[in-house]
Amino acid sequence: MVLSLMNKDKILHVVKVSMESSPYFQLVSSSDAYRAVPPGASAPVRIRFTPSKNKDYCHELVCLTARERIVVPIRAIGARAVLDFPAQLDFSKCPVKVSTQQTLLVRNVGARAARYQLSTQSPFSVVPATGALGAGDTVQVTVAFHPLASGAHCGSLAVCCSSGGERIHTKLQGEAVDVNVGLSTNSVELDKTFTTMSSHRTLFIENRSNITAHFQWKAFATEEEENEEKRRQCLLWLPKEVSQENFPEEKQTEKVKGHHSALLSSMVQEKMAKVQDDPMLFSDDIFFIEPMVKLMNQGAIDASFTCLPSATNLGLCFKFAPEEGIIAAGGSQSVQISFSATVLGSFEEQFQFSVAGSPAPAILTIKGSVTAPSLQFDLAELDFGDISFGFPYTQRCRLTNSSAVPLTFQLRMSDDGTQPAVDSVDQIRRDTDPAWSKGIHFYVEPREFTINPSQGTILPQGHQDIEVTLCSNTVMEFYRRLLVDLEGIGKGVAALIITARCLVPELQVSSPVLLCDECHLKVPYERKILIMNPSHLPGCYGLIPQKRKEDSAVLYSSPKPLQALGAHRTDVLIGVFGDERNPLPSISAGEW
Repeated sequence: MVLSLMNKDKILHVVKVSMESSPYFQLVSSSDAYRAVPPGASAPVRIRFTPSKNKDYCHELVCLTARERIVVPIRAIGARAVLDFPAQLDFSKCPVKVSTQQTLLVRNVGARAARYQLSTQSPFSVVPATGALGAGDTVQVTVAFHPLASGAHCGSLAVCCSSGGERIHTKLQGEAVDVNVGLSTNSVELDKTFTTMSSHRTLFIENRSNITAHFQWKAFATEEEENEEKRRQCLLWLPKEVSQENFPEEKQTEKVKGHHSALLSSMVQEKMAKVQDDPMLFSDDIFFIEPMVKLMNQGAIDASFTCLPSATNLGLCFKFAPEEGIIAAGGSQSVQISFSATVLGSFEEQFQFSVAGSPAPAILTIKGSVTAPSLQFDLAELDFGDISFGFPYTQRCRLTNSSAVPLTFQLRMSDDGTQPAVDSVDQIRRDTDPAWSKGIHFYVEPREFTINPSQGTILPQGHQDIEVTLCSNTVMEFYRRLLVDLEGIGKGVAALIITARCLVPELQVSSPVLLCDECHLKVPYERKILIMNPSHLPGCYGLIPQKRKEDSAVLYSSPKPLQALGAHRTDVLIGVFGDERNPLPSISAGEW
């Protein structure tokens, strides 16, 4: 590059130009050279840059005059990692208080590996937050939208790479709406009953939306009221309990004052944490609601419980965690219920929890319906159209999980081979490969389809973008199926038809005869052969090496000139990748 030193003064200036020794940056002229620059004139300074690696470089050039010292920074920016995040991600309308995910297939389209860090703000989140991605590789990034209040929300997904470059931002936006979930009635009036007896009424939680609604019976209507009650409990009963129950007057001696002070602080923190973790579920001495989602001890003493095993086939599909434990008086225990269905249809199953000291077990009735998983492709057919032999083509589709549970999938092609297909770029490097004239011969069928990603997990109501690449080594019409296998469910539960037609373009030479006219013996001559492609598809060709004999009069693709006097003719063979017919001939003729 050339740097110009301009003298804007009215007198001549002598400038000393210097640069510290560097294997990468050098002055074309000698360093520490002096230059006389007349008024209004400029003097060029040439700097040579010789990098050894594809990375960032920096240096500086020093220009010294009688009045001032000017330092010119020199920067050379090397390879950068570039992650192709979209400029905007729109969640559109989503249910409030429900997590909605979108999975992005992010590719590093730069020329350098990236160590990246992703960050965003509530109500948005992203996983993974950090990672590494090689040049040309892809990774799945899941962005979640979990709004706690209805209305429009917006945010930003910041992407920072350790390889340098500017931080990029993806705009995030979504709208939280109330879904159609409610009670069958707003009030319940129970029949009159005698003391110690009970009466019942049934109401329904009606879910008319397309999502699974999780519910709890709470003691307060809003989160603000819950927090106010928790603050009241912390202020009222925590200090009283600590002083009366745990620190009797006879133990308050000077010797143990410091120990008690630390213990008091620890117990206060423990009680505060217990209050904050309290879900504030509905609890009353007279009214009861079933089901509660939780196991509650409404007695005055601690109670141990055990889940009794079920003897039915359907009951074996359920697992409870924990299966046993102790619940403090007035406390509750969350029980995680796992269900792995083996058959489709409706079910109703009862489970018993044995409670120590209670003559009758607590009974939990579980009802439901098992439906098949719902997976859909966004296309009825993936049509590649006409493709050229040995050239990779990529199409995209989207697989959506409209089920209420995450689904782990694996993708595969029907009737695809195992031996990797040969790309035209790789074939060009093999000028002696017999495939130029005889076609490709595989020991087993070629694997012509590549799927990315070929496996993964799709969250409920989420989707996965999929790239299907076809590099055909077979001249034929394709009619294949992209099959979806689901872990623990079955094989081929969904399919996408894929069609294509592989052709080899008919390349042509501009002239069947390449005339060299009169030439001198053993003097090399160059002539150009023009190869034309009249089709709409790309073609791959290569010059087939000459089969030389000792008495060959003409040598092509060789620095050796013609070897004998007289008129000679020879065939120059040009192979077309994928065409097993005779290679294109171009006849060379000349007289020496």
